[in-house]
Amino acid sequence: MSSANIVKLSTIAEIIPGISVRDYEPRDPVSTRHHEDMARAHLIPISALDEDQPLNQDKAQPIWIKPSLLSSDAIRAPRLRQFDILIINRSNPRVILLSEEVDTGKYDDPNVASGPLMIVRLKEQGGWFFRRAQYLAWWLGHVKTQNVIRSMMKGTTVKVLSRGDLEDLNVSFPGSDSGINGATIEDLIFDRAQKAHNLRRLLHEQADLEFMRAQEVLYRVATGKLPFRR
Repeated sequence: MSSANIVKLSTIAEIIPGISVRDYEPRDPVSTRHHEDMARAHLIPISALDEDQPLNQDKAQPIWIKPSLLSSDAIRAPRLRQFDILIINRSNPRVILLSEEVDTGKYDDPNVASGPLMIVRLKEQGGWFFRRAQYLAWWLGHVKTQNVIRSMMKGTTVKVLSRGDLEDLNVSFPGSDSGINGATIEDLIFDRAQKAHNLRRLLHEQADLEFMRAQEVLYRVATGKLPFRR
């Protein structure tokens, strides 16, 4: 049986809130006028995110923003990067992974997340971090994790997820099993989760039941409650 490592999300990832209205100014999308001490960027709203098209560049809003918020070196800068995970911190905490096919900048201007979005960015950026990002996105999007996240939201009219609560979320990283073709359990879980997702898209309603069964099995493997068998 694989061992499961339960860790707080904050120990493996930075949680970066989307920028607030005080941090940017809208700009004319066709204007070439230079704005002193500000940098050009595009603001990504909720409407620009979709599972079938992770980042719709056509809905990005041109803005002027503080240059420090666009630093490609600072891990806490809200400038979007490939393999960032975006979570809507409102009533429906949808999870979107910015995959390797996604362009994270429009017309050479970088994209930044808007206020209703939070970025989950792995602290370890080297090696196979993209696989871990794919696995983490799957875990955060799982129906059981989503139920936990919803229970953490607070508010009367609109329920909102706080940065602190998300940082405190328990995440299960399965231990590695070098006996399975040298791959880690998390790699294999993601591969099978992706196959189940593709099958669901192809068969739609007919595959829903099998999809949910597969997700339940994968969740149990991820938490170490079920051994992984090829």
